[in-house]
Amino acid sequence: MRRLVFVLLLLVVMMSSFMTNELKVEAKDNSRKATILYFNDAHEVSPVVNDYGDRGGVARLKTAIDKVREENKHTVVAFGGDLGGGTLFGGVYQGFPIVEAFNRINIDIANFGQHDFDFGTQVTKELMEESEFPWISSNLTDPEGKPFGDVATYQIFNKRGIKIGVIGLTDDMDTTTVDDQVEQQDIIQSAQTAVAKMKQAKKVDVIIALTQENLEKDKRLLSAVPEIDAVFTEEKAENQSFIYEFDNRYIFAPEGNIGSIIRLDIHKKGKDIRLNPEIIKVDHTVPEDPELKAFADYYEDKLEEDLGQSIAQLETPLINQESRYQETNIGNFVADSYRSYFNADIGLMNGGGIRASVPVGEFTLRDAYSILPFRNKVIMATVTGDTIRVALEHGVSNVENLSGGFLQVSGIKYSYHRNKPKGSRVDYILVKNEPLDLQENYTIAMPNYIFNGGDGFTMFSQSELVVDETNARTDAEVLIEYAKELEIIDETIEGRITVLEN
Repeated sequence: MRRLVFVLLLLVVMMSSFMTNELKVEAKDNSRKATILYFNDAHEVSPVVNDYGDRGGVARLKTAIDKVREENKHTVVAFGGDLGGGTLFGGVYQGFPIVEAFNRINIDIANFGQHDFDFGTQVTKELMEESEFPWISSNLTDPEGKPFGDVATYQIFNKRGIKIGVIGLTDDMDTTTVDDQVEQQDIIQSAQTAVAKMKQAKKVDVIIALTQENLEKDKRLLSAVPEIDAVFTEEKAENQSFIYEFDNRYIFAPEGNIGSIIRLDIHKKGKDIRLNPEIIKVDHTVPEDPELKAFADYYEDKLEEDLGQSIAQLETPLINQESRYQETNIGNFVADSYRSYFNADIGLMNGGGIRASVPVGEFTLRDAYSILPFRNKVIMATVTGDTIRVALEHGVSNVENLSGGFLQVSGIKYSYHRNKPKGSRVDYILVKNEPLDLQENYTIAMPNYIFNGGDGFTMFSQSELVVDETNARTDAEVLIEYAKELEIIDETIEGRITVLEN
């Protein structure tokens, strides 16, 4: 009898212990969780395979996103911007297949990158019309000061009672094809205004900023707007993701070309909020969603069909790696095509606008669009010698940072001192082997991107247009016509640009 009582007591103790442990587990799990998934730089529907590995692609992206959604249905998927231009695929299809893929993935919100304006605001608005998801911008406006495209300046998501406020900010609009239908407003002031309106409308638990700007500006943003808990920004590298801690808050930068996703889990228990970040790789180890794999394959086949046509024979490889600080044969090829097309005195091309090298062999339409994917228009203007001098000086003012504004040239020679102070680096300038006449007028063929002030080339504002962009052909079209005329392309370094180290 005593033994039976002992056994019963032991069972009661064990059950009580089990129930206590179960309650402790429940106590640990009684916090609520919402998840944010973030990626950007989506110029390609198919994976990108290069020296950095095999990564990206919309089919893998969908698999990775679906896996997280299965784990936590309270998930917000945010795209940070840049889905058009910048690559061959982006240049040919202008971002529309990417929007279609995003519709199938069912993303929740998108911020603008400057490259989403590479083909003008009308194309941007058409992309927005095709989107089944909302776009957001807190600092891009139309000429009247209203939000560009009538988008929201902030948005609030309520996921399991966790209210997440989102703002969108875009910098460097001078590096794209800006027309008069979009204006970039001050980023910090715009962020402060959007956050104030958001907080006035509804109490939020977490505020995040989707940004297209560099790290230092992101840090200044966090310092100026303490209400922002985390910044999801543009890529800092093609093969590496970054999680920066700044002032007890986070700045997240995923890989380029959809190489990774930033996952941020937001835990709320009572009034306490805890953020837990993670990097999700989107590489060859991620299975491809079959439906989107077929979608991507269709476009790759279409691209090959459209662009595989040979237009010339390339005898020497066109090398692009050094186009941001010295003469290259591909820079000569592009600048020569502009000057030849208009029979102008000078051809100019910003080195950052040349986007690919091409090996020896057949030169195809694909190659031309790979070199010049932005579809800028080639215009001709009458420019004074003094303005040319100022432009060349500006072009070498930031070579130490590999600025895209470095000028490749045709019909002109110049030298510059790499280590001299900015504003006094250019030495001699020759046009047709004669010293540049500062008072003389010269005809220049160049992309409308440069003429309209891209990369900071504001000095052409007073120059007279001879052929404006409404009557001009795209840069790739001009290059294609030039290649067809040459039939055999054999470009060399000719001493057009001399770099002086002293």
